[in-house]
Amino acid sequence: MNLIFDLDGTLAFAGQPVSPAISDTLHRLRMAGHTIGFASARPHRDMLPVLDERFHDALLIGANGAMTSEGGKLLRLNCLPPETYGSLLELAERFSASYLVDLEWDYHVGGEGNHPFFAMIDPGGLGKRVDVQAIANPVKFLVTHCDDDEAFAARVADLPVALHQHSDMQLLDMTQLGVNKMSALEAHGIAAGQFICFGNDFNDIPMFRHAAHSVMIGDHPELMPLASERLASGPDLEARIIAVLERLAR
Repeated sequence: MNLIFDLDGTLAFAGQPVSPAISDTLHRLRMAGHTIGFASARPHRDMLPVLDERFHDALLIGANGAMTSEGGKLLRLNCLPPETYGSLLELAERFSASYLVDLEWDYHVGGEGNHPFFAMIDPGGLGKRVDVQAIANPVKFLVTHCDDDEAFAARVADLPVALHQHSDMQLLDMTQLGVNKMSALEAHGIAAGQFICFGNDFNDIPMFRHAAHSVMIGDHPELMPLASERLASGPDLEARIIAVLERLAR
């Protein structure tokens, strides 16, 4: 079976790596023949530091579906079209937004950059911060805050982009229109009904709609109706995740 996992808030918490106990369980499942994949809002640059090295060659879907790698090789990169990216940059400047532009490995930070989210960028030092003039092939445009959130969101809604919200930090990020975690799975040959997924937030909804079985971590009102089962947050969450993994594998 294909087992696909979100990272932050699902297997990794407070910016820390996936625990050794969960990593060991996933490794045993992989050795038993299951395909283990990770689908995250993080780009690959920021996924690798929270994953055990045993999974650096696994199926990695990053930037909410905008990039896919397996076997340590980049397979697909869905970039924002130049005119769309230009419109987003213009809106960011008009509304004095603080934002992040993710590239394949590098990144650009615009605005004040004092939001707690910015401290989570490139924890492994795998990329470099570039000037706005050096941006080429942007894959994701993420806004942490701006002068008028509602007006900014209204303008973005008129652009040909896919919108992804992050409930925990009130972030809004944008990728190429039609790009999400499920579209990336399909492009990789994993169709509806051919996978089990674990997730916790808005950007996991496309996967939950098409999974053979889905496990929600925590409590998200829009994810709840789509979840096959739920694991509430709590001090024994890690043990309960492992128990569900072992049960589903059987």
